[in-house]
Amino acid sequence: MGTLPGRLGLLRARDVMTKVVITLNESDSIQSAVELLKEHHITGAPVVGDQGRFVGILSLSDLARKTTDAETADTSPDAPLAHGEDTTSWELFEHALPLDEATGVEQVGQRMSRRVTSVTGDAPIVEVARAMCDGHWHRVPVVDPQGSLCGIISTMDILAALVNTADEAD
Repeated sequence: MGTLPGRLGLLRARDVMTKVVITLNESDSIQSAVELLKEHHITGAPVVGDQGRFVGILSLSDLARKTTDAETADTSPDAPLAHGEDTTSWELFEHALPLDEATGVEQVGQRMSRRVTSVTGDAPIVEVARAMCDGHWHRVPVVDPQGSLCGIISTMDILAALVNTADEAD
């Protein structure tokens, strides 16, 4: 596995992770999960089980409306999913599946992604970035040896580490 030069190569997951993590429980309703994500202006969060251990992630992609050929244009989003100056990430939740009575009782555990890679606090950030690239993930949970969540690293955390390290070199 490649290494990064200088101080950037010395950074570990624990150095760049967010330690105060917004989490969801497997038994939370989808509706309450969406409300929590919107409230905190985030597009996903780690999910913990009853024992407090990391069990998956629920993100916008798990909630996004999925259309089939049998569906009409009336059930598709009015506009394509766009992200940019005029659209913030949490506004994309408007394109999530409608929260009707059936969805309201659906639980996070039914929609979350269970096949997610986690890292330990000692993982080099290049390893974290590689896991994100390989899995096409925007966040990677950091767990302790017992599997308990102790932080999360987002793509923005990796970019901030890169920029901050470059600024220190100037």
